[in-house]
Amino acid sequence: MAELKHYNPQAYNSLQLTNPITWSRAFFKIGICCNDNLNNLSESFNRTIRQARRNPLLDLLEDIRRQCMVRNAKRFIIADNRLKTRFTKRAHAEIEKAIAGAQYCERYMARNNIHEVCQNGVGYSVDMDARSCGCRKWQMVGIPCSHATSMIIGKKEKVEDYVSDYYTKKRWRETYLDGIRPVQGMPLWPRLNWLPVLPPPWRRGNPERPSMLGGKEEMNLRLLQIPRRCQGKKE
Repeated sequence: MAELKHYNPQAYNSLQLTNPITWSRAFFKIGICCNDNLNNLSESFNRTIRQARRNPLLDLLEDIRRQCMVRNAKRFIIADNRLKTRFTKRAHAEIEKAIAGAQYCERYMARNNIHEVCQNGVGYSVDMDARSCGCRKWQMVGIPCSHATSMIIGKKEKVEDYVSDYYTKKRWRETYLDGIRPVQGMPLWPRLNWLPVLPPPWRRGNPERPSMLGGKEEMNLRLLQIPRRCQGKKE
């Protein structure tokens, strides 16, 4: 951000108005085990409730609740029975990616289990005891980066031993252990002797606006009934 401010102050001021704390990884908290800054979550949610949006509000909320309930139940089945590895698929993919990038790193030993790792001409300080790296990816994601992986492989240790337990099968199972409980229908709810919730008062629409429910024929018929001014020449 400092380099951008020096290069283009107007662009820097424009980005500051967008609240970069919510989208820039430079402001993310350490230890959250997540560095995603995409909008995939909201896009997936909108696609999931695309059919439910056509329903009234209460039916929409009921549909969302049922979908979340089923999703949590399926995730628990995967974590409890189908997942045979120690970590999730995403964690294993990140580990393989870090191992592939470790071959391009150069290691330099230092004291107190702190080392310097160079990649593409840039040096990074790796603290094996604190499980931290100068690139901040290890602290942020919880999975060793390529610089830390280079040191782990150099010490002939397993990369999996330095991965956060956040990605373990046990944690995934605990996340979906309880899930969402089913809800019985309204006829089975307890009676409280309160006044029922009434619908909003009926309001007639704009009589001048043609209705789209009748199709194109009704719309064309109403357009023909509108008087038009003569387009003849003036004498």
